[in-house]
Amino acid sequence: MFNFKTLKLTKRCDSESTNSFVGIRRNENGEVEFRLPHGFDDFPENDFNATKDLFFKMYRTFKKFERDNWRPNILDSRSAGKDNVETEKNGYRFKNKEDNEIVLYSKIALIENLLEVYRDLSLDVIERRIGREEKIDYSKIDRYLDKAIYLPNDVIYIDEMDLPRQTLQYEAVTLIDLFCFIVSELQNELEQDIEPRVQELAHRFSEQHLNHEESLFNEETFETTIFTLKNVLDDIHKYTAYKDEDYWRLFEAVELFLYGELDMEKPDENGIYWGINNFSSVWEDMCSTYAFANFDVLYADTNIKFNGKPVANAKSAGYFPIYKKENFEDPFFIEFRGKKRWMRPDMVCGRWANIPINLNEFSDVAFLDLFDWKYMDESCFITHNQKIQMDVIKQLCYELAFQKNSSCSSIDPAIENTFVISWFGKSDEIDADKLHPNLKNNRLNVLKLDFLETQQIYLTHD
Repeated sequence: MFNFKTLKLTKRCDSESTNSFVGIRRNENGEVEFRLPHGFDDFPENDFNATKDLFFKMYRTFKKFERDNWRPNILDSRSAGKDNVETEKNGYRFKNKEDNEIVLYSKIALIENLLEVYRDLSLDVIERRIGREEKIDYSKIDRYLDKAIYLPNDVIYIDEMDLPRQTLQYEAVTLIDLFCFIVSELQNELEQDIEPRVQELAHRFSEQHLNHEESLFNEETFETTIFTLKNVLDDIHKYTAYKDEDYWRLFEAVELFLYGELDMEKPDENGIYWGINNFSSVWEDMCSTYAFANFDVLYADTNIKFNGKPVANAKSAGYFPIYKKENFEDPFFIEFRGKKRWMRPDMVCGRWANIPINLNEFSDVAFLDLFDWKYMDESCFITHNQKIQMDVIKQLCYELAFQKNSSCSSIDPAIENTFVISWFGKSDEIDADKLHPNLKNNRLNVLKLDFLETQQIYLTHD
């Protein structure tokens, strides 16, 4: 397991690379680096807890993204959104709504393997750990008369019997305690419920082998705790005489967790890297979830799962899944020679609700907001950027189509048109005077949305 204190952080402002990878991998110098999202220029350096918390939240974010976008038995190559899924050896391959390929390597093997073994074996192994058998073998009952409880009417009661069977002995029992200690530490960081029995065995291991307050993910005790766990695992392996299949599964999962790293040298093995090549797709899902939690959404080009259910209830252009509020007529088309060409803005909201800033003093006024989720750096909206110029044109087309085709007479014609970008810090707008003239002259706003708050809402509405 890598040490969050020594994990190298790579920020966009420090890197010449323009790709949108977010996650952990080796750089050209062979160092294991944690590449942060856009807007994280002010993320603290050498802060164990901040790095650890971000890592585990990104782990949870990637797992939710994987779960939400997994669609089994999808065969239609025209499937939109992230419905095109291919299983890879180390993860999944998706195509986003623009048909761009993104690859999610969902497995960080040293964690995934441990949790998979826990799901498969924990209850069975833990319940068998003492080697007791509750069934009575009447052929050998005479051997247990001295342990019987004598009841009235010549009735005897025998609570349990020790029977010969293959069982995990003392050292293997310690292995289970060690395994439970690591699982409980992981589940605590992942904000998962910990089974009482697992907590009990984890506490017993801690009491027997660790000093007071030693923890696996504590900055001051990480290295000593890892050292102790390795020594205990080594002793277990030396002195365990009988090693069955369950033993080896537990042992190998613990060994991989304690000794494993991300192997960037061998691309055909688990753990080549952990992360996602095109984080913009994750950012879009995060923003859409944030909007459904806070805004009056009228239209959304998304098929996210919100509180466990897909939000899409309609289709655009025949097969693109979208969300439309009841009685909202889709106005986003251009008609030419009797035929309609449909467009799909990211989102239209009827009003701002709980966002913690006052966007141009319109937060309490009903009007239609047009949003475009952008996973790009703040500088792209201040200097000339060819992609942004094209996006401005698209947003103005959406605005024009909305004004011309909308049949809602109550809608205020003053439409707010906003790009939303990732930001480490409190949500805020880029000062209009700093924006490139092409944005400023066309009344387009750029909102820096608090990444950690957005992420927390994304994880809360699982």
